Amino acid sequence: MVLDIASFREQEDPDALGPNGVRDIQKKRFKDVSVVDSIISEDEKWRQCCFVADKLNTAKNACSTAIGKKMKAKEGQGDTEEIPENVLNLITDLTLNKSNLADVKAGIEALCVKQIKRLSSHLDDWKAKNKSVMDMHDQTRQELLRTVGNTLHETVPVFKDEEHNQVVRTVGDSAANQTRKKYSHVDLITMIDGVDTERGSNAAGSRCYYLKGPGVCLEMALVTYSIQYLMSRGFTALSPPVFMRKDAMQKVAQLTQFEEELYKVTGKASEIEGETAVEEKFLIATSEQPIAAFHQEEALNPKELPLKYVGVSECFRQEVGSHGRDTTGIFRVHQFKKIEQAGIELTLFFVITSPHDNVSWDMMQEMLNNAEEFLKTIGLPYQVVNIVSGALNLAAAKKTDIEAWFPGSGAFRELVSCSNCTDYQSRRLNIKYGQSKKLNARTEFVHMLNSTLCATTRTICCILENFQFGDLESGGGVVVPEVLRPFMPPENANKKEKPSKKEKGKEIVVAISLVGTSATTVAAMLIESSSGQHKQKPGKCMHEKEDDV
Repeated sequence: MVLDIASFREQEDPDALGPNGVRDIQKKRFKDVSVVDSIISEDEKWRQCCFVADKLNTAKNACSTAIGKKMKAKEGQGDTEEIPENVLNLITDLTLNKSNLADVKAGIEALCVKQIKRLSSHLDDWKAKNKSVMDMHDQTRQELLRTVGNTLHETVPVFKDEEHNQVVRTVGDSAANQTRKKYSHVDLITMIDGVDTERGSNAAGSRCYYLKGPGVCLEMALVTYSIQYLMSRGFTALSPPVFMRKDAMQKVAQLTQFEEELYKVTGKASEIEGETAVEEKFLIATSEQPIAAFHQEEALNPKELPLKYVGVSECFRQEVGSHGRDTTGIFRVHQFKKIEQAGIELTLFFVITSPHDNVSWDMMQEMLNNAEEFLKTIGLPYQVVNIVSGALNLAAAKKTDIEAWFPGSGAFRELVSCSNCTDYQSRRLNIKYGQSKKLNARTEFVHMLNSTLCATTRTICCILENFQFGDLESGGGVVVPEVLRPFMPPENANKKEKPSKKEKGKEIVVAISLVGTSATTVAAMLIESSSGQHKQKPGKCMHEKEDDV
């Protein structure tokens, strides 16, 4: 994941980024500005090595031409292999741009065949040493490039800390009023007998768990509904591999992720019996990573864009640095399912589209709309937040989060992140825009965007807190959101009964009971018809307030 190296070179075009533009990006991201000068220095050394390689190739070709002429003229091999100092000096000056090619050719043609062959061999050694130095500078340059962030969209708030994140709009009465409820998700997931964290920790360590009964049913319902929701909007479903080779992961993950987030697994590199080579692979932290690599090393036809994918996968994260945070329940865990919107936009434009005419920015808004409408269909209150520059990952030119209101915990918590990475990822993955290149035209790369739709365990936590009613003593429960009921167990999913006269003003809806009540784990529960959000229709929110970005 890198910026175009041309951005670090002085530009004739006043609208081009240039070194000062990159320094400005680093300042706005509150990152080290001096790394820009280090990259420029390494780039200049690399370019000088390229110049030397070109001149040495020219001298090598001159040797071949001179030998051909002498052989054609049937000249003898000569008596010595010693190369005159003045010829070596001429070639050295050529690599320093201090002598011209004609003088070098004349010097070479004055040598005998043995001397020229010896010089040709010497040039091979010289080229190899130069290549080694060039590769060293290129590797250092690439490593430094990976520490510089993407360009920033003009609407990104420039602050260092997330306490300055900008709330764009608040949706839902309970979010606007920050209404509180009795139980948190930590209590509720246990009260519905939906998880066993103790046995999970015994089997796999901290933050690991067994989902049970209604917890499994809710997760499967969310996965199925999420996939169908996006497929109905033109997304192609992908179930990607859950681990990636190191070289592929390096193209889609930041260096800090390797240290703090990714799990490494090792295994035999070959299935051939007797082979002992070992290969490193990394478990994915998000389906964005393998989906981003889906089209690597490809040139995409603009007529086929946008390409829109919905990825569903298990995700694995170490959660280094989160010690003491969300240690109970299933909100912050090492393994979880995630449904991701992904697309590629082209910079002409894990959706895929064109970098021209703000196409990727229009697509980002569409993806954000998808995520908001999804939460509305479930009936979850939330706020949309524009993330500050200092909190953005390096790839994102802009990131917008959706934070749902958790009335039991009394806090807004992130459920969705939607990012436009422009051509930052595609450049490293070499996903080009267009299958043919015009003469002297610069290579263009697609724009890549990604957005969460549903991280299942977090969404379950939010549903539990928002759809709880009653308490353990009086026989309370958790109402199953209407859009998820078709995906619950058949005997419960659409259970409807006509209320008796004594129950007038009530309706029968699908709910999950709290442990200790007389109802089964997934059962039809009596809920007051006037019970607020439980009567809320999909896609409707009772409060919506928007602030200008």
